[in-house]
Amino acid sequence: MYPLAILIGGPTATQKTKLAFEIQKKLPSIVINSDSMQVYNNLCSLTNVPSNEEIKKYSCNLFKFVEYPEKCNVGFWFTNVVRVLSQAKEKIPIFVGGTGLYLESLYGKISPIPEISEKVEKKIKKIHKKQGNLSFFKKLQQFDEIYSTKISRNDTQRLLRAITVKVATGKNLTYWHSQVSKKLFKKILYLTISVDRSKLYKSIDERCLNIMKSNALNEVSNFLKKKKKIDHPLHKSIGFKVIEEYLTGIKTFNESLDLFRQETRRYAKRQITWFRNRPKEAIEMNFSDAKKYLLKNI
Repeated sequence: MYPLAILIGGPTATQKTKLAFEIQKKLPSIVINSDSMQVYNNLCSLTNVPSNEEIKKYSCNLFKFVEYPEKCNVGFWFTNVVRVLSQAKEKIPIFVGGTGLYLESLYGKISPIPEISEKVEKKIKKIHKKQGNLSFFKKLQQFDEIYSTKISRNDTQRLLRAITVKVATGKNLTYWHSQVSKKLFKKILYLTISVDRSKLYKSIDERCLNIMKSNALNEVSNFLKKKKKIDHPLHKSIGFKVIEEYLTGIKTFNESLDLFRQETRRYAKRQITWFRNRPKEAIEMNFSDAKKYLLKNI
């Protein structure tokens, strides 16, 4: 078990990464990405990944380490966190990002369900289309009676998930839910960055404009030439669809920019709600106070 970790979460465009970099300069530490989109080595401008120079300067890890069409989930990310920590035992890890589940897994709360192949998922969906919910629910009762009491037989999404996990791993969801991730740290300082709503929206507007003027347009254009995996998370990246519509002439630049800003604001609202309600261990404060708090309490 490692002595200490710093977690910096919160909504997009609140300068989380900037805070991590400023703390990293003051302490013997490394920065570990905790954003589910910034793990990919594609669409780096669109997802606002730090530059190669910043990654090197601030000892950053787990940025753009997954190549499309491979997928990253919390279990895969956690496994790589363990690897990074084993190679930097004398450094304080600073986890930064807006993916709350990644940060939450560091408290030993996430079930490490293995990645399910797309082939298995498609096969189960095909069978379900023929047999329906009732047949699947009866199967679930046979191999996972406990979980079957927790969901409705009309809950198609959870039924599909339960059957798929059993087929792919040989173990049911009740088993996996009992296998929570390993607790890694004796002490965790968990801060979420808050900012006045009007300032946040201004920051979002500026970021979206900068992204639209950056290499993101070329990134999306080149990405669209790849063999598509529509169910891949990158196709759901904030701004991806609006830039695609701009590139194909469906929308003008200004129309796409407005939609990009709206989409990012909605995403920020969802993040604010999540971080204020889900992680009970987190302390919410503004950028300046967060920096002072961290330097004082290390």
